[in-house]
Amino acid sequence: MHAWRRWGAVALLGTLVLATTPSPHRGAAVAATWPDRDAGWFTEDLAAAERVGALLDENGLGVENAERAPMGASLRDARAAAPAALATFPARALGYRTGAAEIAVESTASGHDLLVEVRGRRADGHWTEWRGAPSPTGGRSRRVVLPVPVDQLQVRIGLGPSAAREDARVSAVRLRPRVGAAERRALPAEPFSARLYATRIGREGEVTANGHEIRVADRFAALPSRRPLAARDGGEYVVRVCGEQRCAYVPVWDVGPWNVKDDHWNARREMWTDLPRGKPQAQAAYEESYNGGVDGFARDVLDPAGIDLADGTFQEVLGAERGGWVDVDYLWTGRISHPVHLSAENGGTVELRSQPRSGARQVGSAASGVVVDVACRVHGDEVSGPRGTEDEWYRLAAGEYVPAVFAEEDADVEVCGTAGETTVPDEAPPHHAPLAPAGSVADDEGARRPIVQ
Repeated sequence: MHAWRRWGAVALLGTLVLATTPSPHRGAAVAATWPDRDAGWFTEDLAAAERVGALLDENGLGVENAERAPMGASLRDARAAAPAALATFPARALGYRTGAAEIAVESTASGHDLLVEVRGRRADGHWTEWRGAPSPTGGRSRRVVLPVPVDQLQVRIGLGPSAAREDARVSAVRLRPRVGAAERRALPAEPFSARLYATRIGREGEVTANGHEIRVADRFAALPSRRPLAARDGGEYVVRVCGEQRCAYVPVWDVGPWNVKDDHWNARREMWTDLPRGKPQAQAAYEESYNGGVDGFARDVLDPAGIDLADGTFQEVLGAERGGWVDVDYLWTGRISHPVHLSAENGGTVELRSQPRSGARQVGSAASGVVVDVACRVHGDEVSGPRGTEDEWYRLAAGEYVPAVFAEEDADVEVCGTAGETTVPDEAPPHHAPLAPAGSVADDEGARRPIVQ
């Protein structure tokens, strides 16, 4: 079976259901399946969507160029499992908090070629992960339950590869907030952490799942789920990846390796729910012959990789040709109390120092554009950056400091030392001071038959 069809047949879990009707150039719309325009629905402006690989004409949104589609470099020979076009609509402010929403889509695309995802803005100002919809059923619209209560909603639409051959279009998208409880009421204080085997993405010139064209020495990561896939050039979903001596803060711009629905960092996993939290399906398949030793596309798993790293990050953190083990913090899974956007000149990186001094040991870097949480502030060496020249530094984690002039906004935080914050000697490697305890990885025993996603 075609990979996209397999992916669509068990489309992303959730309770959201779409209403799909023919667009005018394929036949008359079925009014009975379309929501009442006076019942609290928002109609999305197709022209306002940020498009990646998507065209817009008089018939709606379609696939622009299947040959240059954002199918995901890390998916390798399973890339047909990813959308060939994406359209992300502007966020809608609600003026109140909710944990659920409904959506309706008018489209000529078949169910396995249509992907709809929704996310919301949390109380701390950060985004929830995207939640996807199952295939359209009978023109009914149902609610999607978000991870936590939100006061803004945003929709992302994807069209599969065969939508280009069929000249399919999305002609209307409508969204309605619904009163309902979220999966949980609050976020944990610290982000979840796990130890993963990392592999190198490479593939210069190819296009990631969010539309980024890969360059030499790029700095981003790929995770095997679409839920934390950031916008093109976005920094809203960030992982802190630490090797033996250095750490890197990088955005999630691609999907892979191996799987597309393996959000192993979540307590409520989308797939492979019998595995312990923090253990990727590929690792279990490789080490324990879980699922018959194959991934979600029935391919033999040749390594235990749970994260892919772009070349610049891979070289900094691992410095090797082959893969290796790293500690990963999924920063969006915990509360973000004092977020700042880090910005480097010419899109480079912001250096992390072991002390608030220009000559202190460099312990890693942060990719330009990422959102990080500031723990405290301290005065140190005077440094020049995008915001001018000053001597204030921000502490991100134990033994990790960045000059405040590289932050796009001020962080209203305590001075280091006044709230139990301390500095760390230069000799302390950064990976000895994780943001949160590593996720437990228990043994998983018992024979299982292969599952195909």
